Amino acid sequence: MVILHPDNGRATAVDWLTLDEQDWDGQRKLLGTIRRDIDGAGPPGRVSSSLHAAHTRAGVATLTQWSSPADLYAHYDSAAHRDELLRQGGLATGNRLLATELVSVQQAPAVVGAVDITPARDDWTSIAIQWVVPQDQDALVTELTRPRDEWVHLLPGYRSHSVLRGLDGTFVINYAQWESEEAYWAFHDVPEQEWPLDVRESRDRARKLTRSWEYNTFRVVHSRTTEEPRASAEG
Repeated sequence: MVILHPDNGRATAVDWLTLDEQDWDGQRKLLGTIRRDIDGAGPPGRVSSSLHAAHTRAGVATLTQWSSPADLYAHYDSAAHRDELLRQGGLATGNRLLATELVSVQQAPAVVGAVDITPARDDWTSIAIQWVVPQDQDALVTELTRPRDEWVHLLPGYRSHSVLRGLDGTFVINYAQWESEEAYWAFHDVPEQEWPLDVRESRDRARKLTRSWEYNTFRVVHSRTTEEPRASAEG
């Protein structure tokens, strides 16, 4: 289980790996390669890792928490990380290395405890990257972190969403958890004119601030923390 909490001072690395759209065999091989790296001897400062397998468009994402940004960047500059990239490079068509800090977490009222990332619960997880010019990043974070308690009550199957700010100022990530695929699509099928006015206005401002975006949906297939040896599901 990996816990997301904005006050723990940790840095979070999001590795975003792309493949040909229906390359499920490549995804399976890539998951196995990264899982072995996660289960190996951890580099200094690594607190936890979670491995995500895409649902409908082949891809892999990992969220790795580090004790500090310094530990994260030290790993990025290490020979061990270069070896990891070489192992992955023959399988993925692209790999974005995204250094972030967690700035906000919101949850459904029925969700008890911290936001956790675990293969023990079959969440339908959405990860969206919104690219932004640095001078607009703070404004985009403000829109994405506005409290929407009344709106959240209207979303059956919604669990949580967490907002991560890119440390280089060029992007913001929205990491959202849903109880099922049906709940996820039920929300996205609601006509926007039926949303609360303040939500529509905030969404419009966020769109205008976003230069481009990319997203995919995933399930968590493996996680490991320094406190807990491992929790896994086949993927």
